[in-house]
Parts: sequence; C-alpha cells; structure tokens
Amino acid sequence: MDFEVILSTFPGKDAAKLIAKEIAREPKHMPKLWGFATGEHKRAWRATWLMDKVYDEAPELIRCYIPQMIELIPSLKCESKQRQLLKLISCEPLPKNISGEFINCCFDYLISSSTAVAVKVHAIQILFNFAQQEPDIKNELVLVIEECMIDGTTGFKARGRKLLKKLRS
Repeated sequence: MDFEVILSTFPGKDAAKLIAKEIAREPKHMPKLWGFATGEHKRAWRATWLMDKVYDEAPELIRCYIPQMIELIPSLKCESKQRQLLKLISCEPLPKNISGEFINCCFDYLISSSTAVAVKVHAIQILFNFAQQEPDIKNELVLVIEECMIDGTTGFKARGRKLLKKLRS
C-alpha cells in the first residue's frame, strides 16, 4: 500500500473507509501507516486521520500504538496530529503507568487559550479517564474545567457540564 500516493490527495470519507477496511483485512500495512503518521512529511497528519478510520474498523490494530502516542504527544507541535492522536487515546483505557508529563500536557492543552477546541475536548476526556484511575486529581480537574468553561465554546461547555456531573457524583 503506497501511503505517499494515497495521502498526497486528501481521501474523502468514503475512500478513507475503504482504505481502512483494506488495512483491517491486511494488518501488515499498519506499521507503515504508523511510520508515515509519526514522520515529518507535510501530509503526515492525514495518516493520523486515516488511523482514526482504521480504529473504527479494527480498534485492536491501533491499541498497540497507544503507549507510543502517549509518549509522542508532549513533543508534538502539529495541532492536527494532536487532535487525532488524543482522540484515539481518549477512546481507550489509559495504561496504569501513564507518564506525568503526558497528564501535565493534557492539563496544559486544557488551560491554554491558543489550543484548538477539538484538542481541548479530547484532553478533557483523557483527564476525566485518568481521574477514574487516580481519584486524587478529581478536585483539581473540577476546578480547571469550571475555569475553562467561563470562556469556552458551546461544545466545550456541554462536554464540561457532562463530565462535571460525573466527577461530582
């Protein structure tokens, strides 16, 4: 599978689903897709988007990359890659040995005024998931969510209200 060609034009949703189904049938393509997604190619973010489509078809092919995604996030500068990888991480249980650097990075995304809303929404979900494992951070997370909701978008406020309700119960 030639990801250079596939990702040179942005495949539409239907085409991406077909490619994801092919990768699900032929998992040998996954390491190459991951390599493309983590590379410096200008279209590498498209590979992370395609990984999301693969997750929809065969989540088990993506799960093994979650620890590497977690390790990569703190140094990642591309907002599109951040969004897609955080989304994938937020869909899975967090490893027990999650790094403090990653959790701090998620808090930083949440409180930064320059972070895109989609990145914030996935970061808040990850922090909520982490709080289920480590209840000691629940109070801090509640305070941060409340503060962020003051100037948050409608979508962020909706997610914030939903998670606050769960955190307080």
